[in-house]
Amino acid sequence: GILTLLPGTMCDQRVWQPVRQRLEPQFSTDYVAIETESTRQGMLGLIHSAASTGDPLHLVAFSMGGYLALEYALENPGRVASLVTVASSAFGLTEDEAAERVRALDLLAKHEYRGIPQARINQFVHPSHQADPAVADVIRAMDRDLGKAVLVAQLKETSTRTSLAPRLGELDIPVLLIGADSDPFVPWGSIERMGALIPGARILEARDAGHMIPLEQPDWLATQIRDFETGL
Repeated sequence: GILTLLPGTMCDQRVWQPVRQRLEPQFSTDYVAIETESTRQGMLGLIHSAASTGDPLHLVAFSMGGYLALEYALENPGRVASLVTVASSAFGLTEDEAAERVRALDLLAKHEYRGIPQARINQFVHPSHQADPAVADVIRAMDRDLGKAVLVAQLKETSTRTSLAPRLGELDIPVLLIGADSDPFVPWGSIERMGALIPGARILEARDAGHMIPLEQPDWLATQIRDFETGL
């Protein structure tokens, strides 16, 4: 079957490249470039276009893409066959997170954006991967190529998101929720909470990984996705 991949904030298809290489040729993969859209409706529209071409989608989505995938699956139950989310939260932003977005947007409005600093990468990545070019250099390159306009658009569009928690019980497709032991943005506890709200959901914890699981633990992640999809 075909797996349809969705990226996260300030990511393009490079975030999925190591996992794709490990899934092929057993699975063919399709990539939805939500980074090319500046509004949430536009991003959901791209998923809808992918879903309109044939069989229901097997979505594999990272971070912000996972929230969008959950939202899409809830709105279009017949168009999604299965869902894997990686480092994704279905909950709204906390007050602290919302305030952080406002602060970041304010800074971006007033200053030139010089790209993601190493200190910020260190927040996203487990200490054992912070100096790894296959992780840090890829994050830097995606950030540089997407640039300030995309960062501003994505921060704005995702800072108003509401919690999907009250609706998660409606999902009646196979769902796998993957989190990490060291993700400060989507802590393991929130993955457990989501898992408890989705009927039959499976949850898996990546070890020695921060938020950037697809780059930090591609061997492990590809194996988990392969096992899940093969068992459907």
